[in-house]
Amino acid sequence: MPGTVDDFMNRFGGGGTIDDSEAQQLHDRFVSTNPDDRAFDNQTYHQSATEYLGKLPDDQFQDAARNAYNQVAPQDRQGLLGGLLGALGASQGDIANKLGLASSDPSKMSADDAARLMNYARTEQPEALKKTVQEKPWFVKAMGNPVIMGVLAVAAAKMIGGQKR
Repeated sequence: MPGTVDDFMNRFGGGGTIDDSEAQQLHDRFVSTNPDDRAFDNQTYHQSATEYLGKLPDDQFQDAARNAYNQVAPQDRQGLLGGLLGALGASQGDIANKLGLASSDPSKMSADDAARLMNYARTEQPEALKKTVQEKPWFVKAMGNPVIMGVLAVAAAKMIGGQKR
């Protein structure tokens, strides 16, 4: 298990590497509400996730979003997509028409429809995606290790930059 935030920043700041298992453990510590993990600044992590996801090319983001959709239980999918639709603030029918979705019902959306919806939120209303990342941190983990690694790199850069001020 990764030790401290300093260990994390030294690994990323010093050009060290971490494996997939360590990346998943670090993700868990950053999104944890355990008092022992308080130094792992979850606000910085959520901002970093939103920033990293915002910079991914559409095809890479949609592949990762489909991956996340396919890995989680149906009730988690519905909660994710319903929350995202609510955060977007538009009627489900309007968004479905605009994006060409087969369904606007979160329980009936396909992985492709879900990926299009998530990509729309990411590009048009990043605050809606940020809210989703904060409320459902498992979403980033379900997107896969390349995404987790990217988010951790952005978080490390923010945290190292904050120390130098």
